[in-house]
This record gives sequence, structure tokens and C-alpha cells, in this order.
Amino acid sequence: MLKIGVTGTIAAGKTSVSILLKRRGFAVFNSDQYAKMATHHTNPCFAKIVEAFGEDLIDEDGNIDRQKLADLIFHDETARRKLNGIVHPYVKEGLLKFFERNAEQPAVFAEVPLLFEAGWQELFDHTLVITCERKTAVERMMRDRDYSEEEANARYDSQIDREKQISMADHVIYNDGTLSDLDHSVNLYIRDLRKEIRHGNQSL
Repeated sequence: MLKIGVTGTIAAGKTSVSILLKRRGFAVFNSDQYAKMATHHTNPCFAKIVEAFGEDLIDEDGNIDRQKLADLIFHDETARRKLNGIVHPYVKEGLLKFFERNAEQPAVFAEVPLLFEAGWQELFDHTLVITCERKTAVERMMRDRDYSEEEANARYDSQIDREKQISMADHVIYNDGTLSDLDHSVNLYIRDLRKEIRHGNQSL
């Protein structure tokens, strides 16, 4: 089984690529969705997060207000590392279980936005970086996430450098065009992946 990590720059289309991969029958793990589960009051991470950051984060449903938490850690690197220290082990455990459940598959994918930051490269056979120009990313965040231009640029600057991501990737998909363009790029990537798996005597 090939384990492929999907990461890349903010607003580059990582989730869109995951959807396109699922439509092609691949199993895809979404680390962000798994991390969201950590803020639910029934999750083992919940008490640790509240202890670290305070009960003011609890919303009217008894869960952690994710927007409040995001705002709290965005400009505070120490707080961000503290949160990652709580949530990342939980997500990693879920990822390893995902690999176990899909062990018979020739290839599986995991969407992990902080893959390089977390140092999880060793968990994967290949890394696929989805990226786009800064201008494209800022415009998408303003349009799709209702960020101001200042907020969008701040979010962009908070991530690992784009060129560094590209240099660390095994494969790169550039997504500055339409969804149709992205679909075509994914097709080309899957075509090359099929060849690689065939050479490894696995069928896809």
C-alpha cells in the first residue's frame, strides 16, 4: 500500500483534490475533520484543551468554540504549539488506524495541512503538494471565507513558505485555474500513480 500525504498552501485546493480523489474511488483521511472532533465535549482531548486555554472557550452547546480557539492561537506561537501538542497525537492515532483499515488498498491518501510543520513525512511514502500563487490564495480567502485582504495575507504569511513546500514535495499540483483544470491535473497525477503502482506489482 502506498501512503500519500496531501498538503500545501492555504486556499490552494487541498480539499477539492481530496474530493476528486474520493470520486475516483480512493480512501482519503481528512486530518482537519478529525481535529474538529477533538473540540467536542465527549472527546478525550476536550478536558486538556479547556485546562490549557480556559473555560471561556466553551460554547452554549458545551463544546469548544473553534473560532475563539483559532483566534486565541493565531498570533501566539506558544499557544499554537501547546494546542498542537494536545491534538496532533490524537489525529496521528486516527491516521494510523485509517492505514490499518485500508491496508489492502494499493494506495490511500491523507489530507494533512500541517504535514511538514508536524514532521509527519516519515508516515508517508509520497507527499503531494497542492499550491497556487499568493494572489490566487488571497482572492479565494476573501471570496470564499469572507476574510479582509489584511486577514487573508496574515493567514497566508502564517504558513510554511510555499517554495519550501514545493522543494520538499514528491509531486506538485499547481491550482491557479478552474475546477475543470484541477480535475485534469488530478487525472494526470493518477495516471502517473497507476504506472508507479503497476511497476510495484500492485493493481489500481
